[in-house]
Amino acid sequence: MARLRSTGLGKTEVHAHIERLRLDQDLVIMEMATTKPVRWHVRAALQPEDRLQLVKFLFKLNFQLLRFVVNWNPKKGKHPEPTEF
Repeated sequence: MARLRSTGLGKTEVHAHIERLRLDQDLVIMEMATTKPVRWHVRAALQPEDRLQLVKFLFKLNFQLLRFVVNWNPKKGKHPEPTEF
């Protein structure tokens, strides 16, 4: 489950599930279905420049992400709230 926030929604947190990733010409399109508090179909398109920024960002976080993947357990129960989200 993805957790999203938007300045247009104030402090409301939207929960979503990624339904699919697809390629359309030079875009990577991510489609999500929000489930709480509203039911929306959301699409986000990553342009080539965005993908490069995303890869750079992921390389910077590689140790934190590795620790996340190693400790990942979907059956652990509730996830702690981040201090700033």
